[in-house]
Amino acid sequence: MIPLSHWFDARAPADAPVAFGREGERSHGDLRANVAALAARLAPAKGGDLLLHCEDAYAFAVGLLAAARVGARAVLPPARQPGTLRSLVGEIDGVLLDGDPPEAIGGKPCWHPLEAPESPPPLDPSPLDRDAPLAVLFTSGTTGAARRVEKSVRHLEDEVAVLERCFGAQLGPDARVLATVAPHHLYGLLFRVLWPLAAGRPFLRSPVLHPEELAPHSGDEAPFAVATTPVTLRHLVLRSDLARRRGSCRAVFSSGGPLAAELARRTAEVLGCVPVEVYGSTETGGVATRQQQAGDEPWRPMPGVEVAVDAASGCLAVVSPFVSAGEPVGGGRSRFVTGDAVASVEQGAFRLLGRADRVVKVGERRLALPDMEEHLRRHPTVAEVALLALGMGAGEARVAAVVVPSAEAWDALAAGGRRALAKSLTEHLAPDFARVLLPRAWRFVAALPRDAQGKVPSDALRALFESDAPLLAPERLAVRRGERHLDLHLRIPWDLVFFDGHFPGSPVVPGVVQVHFALLALEELLGRAARVRALEALKFHDLLGPGAETWLRVRVDEDGARFRFSLEDAGRPERLFASGRGRLEGGR
Repeated sequence: MIPLSHWFDARAPADAPVAFGREGERSHGDLRANVAALAARLAPAKGGDLLLHCEDAYAFAVGLLAAARVGARAVLPPARQPGTLRSLVGEIDGVLLDGDPPEAIGGKPCWHPLEAPESPPPLDPSPLDRDAPLAVLFTSGTTGAARRVEKSVRHLEDEVAVLERCFGAQLGPDARVLATVAPHHLYGLLFRVLWPLAAGRPFLRSPVLHPEELAPHSGDEAPFAVATTPVTLRHLVLRSDLARRRGSCRAVFSSGGPLAAELARRTAEVLGCVPVEVYGSTETGGVATRQQQAGDEPWRPMPGVEVAVDAASGCLAVVSPFVSAGEPVGGGRSRFVTGDAVASVEQGAFRLLGRADRVVKVGERRLALPDMEEHLRRHPTVAEVALLALGMGAGEARVAAVVVPSAEAWDALAAGGRRALAKSLTEHLAPDFARVLLPRAWRFVAALPRDAQGKVPSDALRALFESDAPLLAPERLAVRRGERHLDLHLRIPWDLVFFDGHFPGSPVVPGVVQVHFALLALEELLGRAARVRALEALKFHDLLGPGAETWLRVRVDEDGARFRFSLEDAGRPERLFASGRGRLEGGR
């Protein structure tokens, strides 16, 4: 193990593997050279705050270590959307990004972590101050606005040491780490980057958009461990080719939300490992773990962590060296009271009872939102659901529901419309809940809006109710951009206005609208209006309907006179929805 504070004075073999993926393999020697080169370029930012967001986990590691070397604090935005970047740009001194710098950084100095001089200077070998601030993270925002949480070197270093103590022998020294979680959140930062670096286990560089992408990176015989979320784990178990490699799977970790006992059992059958669930928060770090064998096993605190039921709130109080947002209690430890109601069991173990702050008051009555969500999940038309309380002015509130219909329910929704389904669900709730508590606003979506941790931010739910205007564009899930190409991962919403009249009971996106989406993407790539002289070889291969996920790919030739586009099934790249090419006026 190489403690984070001593990474710079450690001497691991230069050829020891560090990272792998479609971007290429990198060794410990490569990492030290990249960090040294970037640290030299970051000298003007010494002691400042640097925004760090990289899709490539190796580039992220280079940026984090180089920022630490110059005494800068890495600010890890939860997302790369322009609005998120604009909200932070006034508080930072520079930006570390892979890919093209977005306009939202407002002219701040920007560095690509992997763009380096050919002869980097030697790396300063002095150890880091364990109490120095290293990173600023943000809470998930599932119950309110996201909050800033600062982590020092020791908070992260000590938690990594405990993870290795608990699970290192199970993984062994040679397991490859396949993670679907982003390093900009604490779970991903620890399990995808810092723990593998400290233990000498190579980690996957590539961002994972679909579970199937993990299989090619698992190696033919190499042992591996998976760090993921409950939502992705479900798809991983049902659809991934990793099942063929179950004999090489050393461990499966899951965090970011509760894991159903049935999914835990199914994972053990398919991958050969009972998932290790990790409970914690940005403020507390890791708190407890469990493995569900019979179902509903209690959570047991990690080594060095003490838990108790807070007398004032009935919520879980945590005392540990990983807590970074609480009250110091001595010995390098702090105390933090979570928002999770708990029931204690024997020997410090506990059971989670749900978020205490998800009890709302509507019309002088109290409602536990998780209770109503559980009732809705019992209805055969509901696959997933999330509830929230919306203000209506003068302190009045109403319950709003976001529902993912089951596969069978989409046909009923197409035939009867949203009002009929909402009425059916309201009648399902009426025998058990007072009339004033029943949802008064409904949204039916193909998937709940989730962040990189698999959580459902309250702001994203609230945004679904901010406007009743018809939707004119697909939902963006991911963007990949180059000098002459733009790839957009899109989800087609049910309420897309262009479904009107195409066709009752079997909605499809008209071909002319698919071309319209492609031309909008072309203009985004060009940075100007696209003056199209001609469209050629235009083909519509398959029907594109509500809920479908597609990659819209646009390419421009070097001379700027021609372009190509395609819409392909995000789950089956060999299946095309549409394709074509065209000629532009004013090409180079």
